[in-house]
Amino acid sequence: MTRLITDWIEDIEDTIRDRERDLKNKTGLSYAALAAKVSGCSVSDMERASQQLKVAVVPVTTGLGIIGSFAQSVAAVTKVIGFPSFVTKQTDVNGLHEAYKNSADIVFMADDDRFISINLNKKKMSDNDYATASGYTAALEGAMGSFVGKEILVLGCGNVGREFIRVLKKKGSTFAVHDISGIKLAVARKEDAACVVSPDEIKRYKYIIDATNQGGWLRREMLHPEAWIAAPGIPLSLDQDSYAAFSDRLIHDPLQIGVASMLGLTL
Repeated sequence: MTRLITDWIEDIEDTIRDRERDLKNKTGLSYAALAAKVSGCSVSDMERASQQLKVAVVPVTTGLGIIGSFAQSVAAVTKVIGFPSFVTKQTDVNGLHEAYKNSADIVFMADDDRFISINLNKKKMSDNDYATASGYTAALEGAMGSFVGKEILVLGCGNVGREFIRVLKKKGSTFAVHDISGIKLAVARKEDAACVVSPDEIKRYKYIIDATNQGGWLRREMLHPEAWIAAPGIPLSLDQDSYAAFSDRLIHDPLQIGVASMLGLTL
């Protein structure tokens, strides 16, 4: 999980409806529909759950400390899906105590190393890395129509990249992996993934999942002219020219898809 900074997320509360419309235009999925798709339930099931369950977000001060707007942004996502949600006034263990005392059913919390959601009723937990991979895979599938007969390239084989491999293998999808690290590519090979060594080969793939976080390294000439890109990595790998060229076929946000998926997987 990349540690976010306030500048990346401070406008989420104000822009979330616009970002949801953009996602729906590209993939056919609202945040609620995405959460439902990831969890394997229906949108009606999601609506019923939102009438029964309350969400709390607990700020955590450990390590480098609280990221400005983070807890409020997480709550904004769960609210737009329809769940009554609140950010606890207290932090850390006191915050968890406050969430429990205020009848929260699902709790979100994150430190420098891990971002999780917990269903206190079902003793069920979701991790952001896996949820992000599940959510972006579902969103890309919505945009593509189907993975059948289509090969996907996963850029990056770090924590989130490995979760994408896990999700794509579950789906029986055809995919390859590119990473600049030979060690990480060796890990991908152990997962029976085809490996792309040279960046020059990226252009062969029309469907790309970008799980890198270097920022600005993907140039327009490196990409298939009709590429669809699902990019959870932040900062965004596309440079300004490639972003302008592919923004209509780009699925990307700093937090929302991952949080929606976490919520779905925690139900």
